[in-house]
Amino acid sequence: MAITGIYAVVAFSVSQRTQEIAIRMALGAQRAGIAKLVLLSGVRLTLLGCGLGVLGSVAVSRLVSSFLFGVSATDPLIYLLCVLIMMIMALLASTLPAARASSADPIDALRSS
Repeated sequence: MAITGIYAVVAFSVSQRTQEIAIRMALGAQRAGIAKLVLLSGVRLTLLGCGLGVLGSVAVSRLVSSFLFGVSATDPLIYLLCVLIMMIMALLASTLPAARASSADPIDALRSS
């Protein structure tokens, strides 16, 4: 669900920033730079969510520890793997909006506004 949410937010952000992206491209921004801009926005969003999620899970670790067997509620390896998996999945979820943004025609985008 989190990956679907990240995709939706990044895709909505790209659709809202179509004019800005078109102006950047008209002024000479490369398609790779536009894609990088969109991917970085998805990564920032994911880092914020992961940070809040880790803080929240550490805060409730005492309540959850009675349900866990064979692993500590504050195992750093588990936290690291979860954050790493979320970052990879967020990059994958952001690639389609990034590809759409970088392939947009600046003239059509500016005319439609």
